[in-house]
Amino acid sequence: MRVLRLLRVREGREEDFVRSYRGVLERAVRFPGHLGEQLCRSVDEPGRWLLTSEWQNLESLKRWRADPGHTALVEPMNACLHDDRWTAVFHVVDGPDATAG
Repeated sequence: MRVLRLLRVREGREEDFVRSYRGVLERAVRFPGHLGEQLCRSVDEPGRWLLTSEWQNLESLKRWRADPGHTALVEPMNACLHDDRWTAVFHVVDGPDATAG
């Protein structure tokens, strides 16, 4: 599973955003089913960011999202964002990371 989040960070909150993201990442890398992720910043529009994460399966992702620790960790990160964020979950169907199912 791949999760994509398109985000817009509030001007002047970039350092707070990255710091709080790293806190979330520290927990995520130890969470069962988490396979990796990347945080990217737009070259053309520095206020726009892309966050991708990889999960073993949908069940792992659902457990992560429901985890009380996750909820508490993402609050400071989300406080740095504008409300026009977009999140979607994708099943990888082809490529080197694709799995049947």
